[in-house]
Amino acid sequence: MHVLDFQSEGCGAMIISFAGPFSWKGAAGAPCVYEVPESRESGVYLSTVPLQNGYLIHYAGETGVSSRAKLRQKHCEYVAAMYHVYSPAEFARGEKVPLWPGYWGDEHGANRKSKEERRANRERLSEPIQQMTSILRFFLAPLSCDDRLRQRIKSAITLPLYDLPGQVGAFQVGLGRHHRMRKNEAPIECVTSSPVPVLGLPERFPA
Repeated sequence: MHVLDFQSEGCGAMIISFAGPFSWKGAAGAPCVYEVPESRESGVYLSTVPLQNGYLIHYAGETGVSSRAKLRQKHCEYVAAMYHVYSPAEFARGEKVPLWPGYWGDEHGANRKSKEERRANRERLSEPIQQMTSILRFFLAPLSCDDRLRQRIKSAITLPLYDLPGQVGAFQVGLGRHHRMRKNEAPIECVTSSPVPVLGLPERFPA
């Protein structure tokens, strides 16, 4: 089991160990995320798209409940057309071609869709949503820490992604609420590990 740990070689860094890739329904090389032991824990997770040179982060999240429960909720919300829907062919290449802005609206928060609009468009969006959800791959890092530290770690991973040039920065979802380190909080040095390359994931960062 991958859990929050501290290195013993004197550096005192927190190890954020990601396991994956996993998928919603199970696929070759990507077991169903609901069935893996890492999904029973709270922690941080990455939603990615597989490319030839690694897994491209689309969203980094955190959860105080099990990742299994959080990702079940996310899947239901995708099916309900709450999230952005992108053209699947381009999405699989790490490009965003919008088809639907969902509850959260476009990249600037405008054009948000109501519950009635989402319900009316669900049938026509069902195929691209199904294709999108089958493309996504997840990495889970269980963390046995308090909510505040987990939120800080998630934000410390997420925020720099928007400033990265090229495909990594452009592929992120709209910048939402984040939990930056406060002035009265001591920084925690974090080191990440992953079984495969994850594009944009920092190897070391303060949280």
